[in-house]
Amino acid sequence: MNISVKLIVFKILPARLLSRLFGYCTRIPLPAFIMKKLISWYSKKFNVALDEAFIPPGGFKNFDEFFTRNLKRGMRSVQPHPLALVSPVDAMVSACGNINAGQLIQAKGIKYDVASLLPGQFQSQFISGSFITLYLSPGDYHRIHSPVSGTIVGYQYDPGKLYTVQDWLVKMLPGLFTVNERITSYIQSAFGLVAVCKVGAMNVGRISLSYAPVFTNHCFAKPYFYRFDETRRPKVSKGDELGIFHLGSTVIVVTQKPVSFVPNIECTRVQMGQVLGYF
Repeated sequence: MNISVKLIVFKILPARLLSRLFGYCTRIPLPAFIMKKLISWYSKKFNVALDEAFIPPGGFKNFDEFFTRNLKRGMRSVQPHPLALVSPVDAMVSACGNINAGQLIQAKGIKYDVASLLPGQFQSQFISGSFITLYLSPGDYHRIHSPVSGTIVGYQYDPGKLYTVQDWLVKMLPGLFTVNERITSYIQSAFGLVAVCKVGAMNVGRISLSYAPVFTNHCFAKPYFYRFDETRRPKVSKGDELGIFHLGSTVIVVTQKPVSFVPNIECTRVQMGQVLGYF
C-alpha cells in the first residue's frame, strides 16, 4: 500500500475505540491450552525471551498478563553510578541528543517542540536539557522503570490520537509523539527534573501507573496534571517501577540538565538499568 494512502487510512480509523476493544479482548480469561499455543506463537514471532519471564503459579490467565509479565529476580541489573541516567525499559534507542532552542528530534531532520510534548507548568525547565527516545518492540519486556532516583512531583495526562509509531509514520508525520496520547511522570532528582513520557499508540489498550491508580485510553478523556503534596511525594530509586504498557509503544526521557550520552548509542538496543549517559 502506498505510504500516503496508509497515512490517510490511519487518520480516519477510529483508533481509540479499536484500541479499547483490543485491550478489552486481551484481558479476557482463556483456557490454559489456548494460552499455551498463543504464547508459543507470539514468542516465536516476536522473539520473546520466555526464559527471563516470571510465570505465576498456574500460568498466565489472559494475554494481558503475559504481555505485562514481570522478570525473574536478577534478570536486569541497574547501574548504581550516582551520575548515571539508566534506561527505563528494554528498547531500541531511536533518537537522542541535546534540546536546542526548546526543540527535540523525532527522526532524521524532523523536529518538534518540547512544549508540545510536555505542555504545562514544567515545559520551560527542559529547554536546555537532553532527551532520549526509546522504542519498545512487541517482544520486549513492557514494564517502565525510573531512570533516576528522586521523588515523583506529579504526572500529566494528555489524551490524543493513537497512531502507530512504526518507523515509516514517525518519519512522515511531524510531531507524532506530541499528537499521540501520553502520560508523563515528573521526577525531582539531584540533577533537576526528569520527565518520563510514556507515549501510546495503535492497539495500546492502556498505559497504567504503578505509583497511582491511573490508566489511559478513557472515553471523553481530558488533559490534566496531578501534583502530589510535598509531604506525600512517592520516593523512587533508580530501577523502581513507574508504569506498564498494556501493549507497547515509546518512552521519551527528557532531562532538565544536559546528559553526555554513551557514544554511538543511537540505533542500538538497550536493557532496563543499562547506562544511557551521565549527567
